[in-house]
Amino acid sequence: MPAFFRKEFRLKGGTTAHIRKKENGTYEIRYRRNGMNISASAKNLEQAKERFIEALCKAKSNESTNRVFFSQFAQQWLEVVKKPVIKENTYNNYVFTFKTYILPIFGKLRLRDIKPMNVQRLLNDLEKKKIYRSQENVYVLLKALFDFAVAENLITKSPMAPIRKPKHETQHGQALTVEEEHKFVEACINSHAACKYAYILMLYTGIRRSEFHSVKISAQWISVTTSKTRKGMPQKERKIPISPMLKPFIPFMTTDNLNVSEEMLTKGIGRLLPGHHLHELRHTFITRCQECGISRELTSVWAGHKADNTMTSNVYTHFSEEFQIGEIKKLRY
Repeated sequence: MPAFFRKEFRLKGGTTAHIRKKENGTYEIRYRRNGMNISASAKNLEQAKERFIEALCKAKSNESTNRVFFSQFAQQWLEVVKKPVIKENTYNNYVFTFKTYILPIFGKLRLRDIKPMNVQRLLNDLEKKKIYRSQENVYVLLKALFDFAVAENLITKSPMAPIRKPKHETQHGQALTVEEEHKFVEACINSHAACKYAYILMLYTGIRRSEFHSVKISAQWISVTTSKTRKGMPQKERKIPISPMLKPFIPFMTTDNLNVSEEMLTKGIGRLLPGHHLHELRHTFITRCQECGISRELTSVWAGHKADNTMTSNVYTHFSEEFQIGEIKKLRY
């Protein structure tokens, strides 16, 4: 044990700690500054220094973690974790949800300062405003983000742990009645709306709004690129035969008539079909196919539904073009 020692312990970077030797011969090194209170002790001075350096490094690491703001981490999480594995539209929806509902509340808070009560208040506020779909989306995004923050050792426990997922039943809409459908088609014919032939095409093929930009028309088929595929998976093209209901309108469906955006399709439907939304055209096509005696499996192929896990649907159900063209003739009402 040295007979003399310096009363200060100076480290690279400017940190200076105080050393004292207790009556029992133990060396203690202490640092109280900048909100930190660090101490380490040992019978041997060199060992006390090693323990102090270890404690200081840990404290500085914690201090760095404590300075991580929610907005900073959320941006990194979206860019690094989510963006590479999701489609552009999905990513844009995530960004919209954060900017609109989450960042105005949590953006200026440190990540570690967000508590379950803060999250519950946000979800309650969205429920009061009857924004149920957004309430569910906020919950899902926050849960994934905070779970990742735990994995990164930025927080010890997720504030989402005691929060129950909001219950939201997605409104899928329903098919039009045959009478409503005829009135809708008549309204389209008599309208000057830019989307009228696009709506008729969607009604008699069941294609999704997000698939409309890929439409190709041939003598007997409507071809589209199926939109419900995960990022990184090969795109799939599907074909829907032209039905007797659609055939009279095909000559009017030119490149100019069908050059409409998804936004135009969504906004314009209310003027021609009050009280309904665009996706109900798809439901109507699927329903009419079933009502006219077309099999569920073939209707699913035309609609671009994900196959179920049965051997029949995944392996042995291959419909020839001749068979499909014969079956579509049933779609006459």
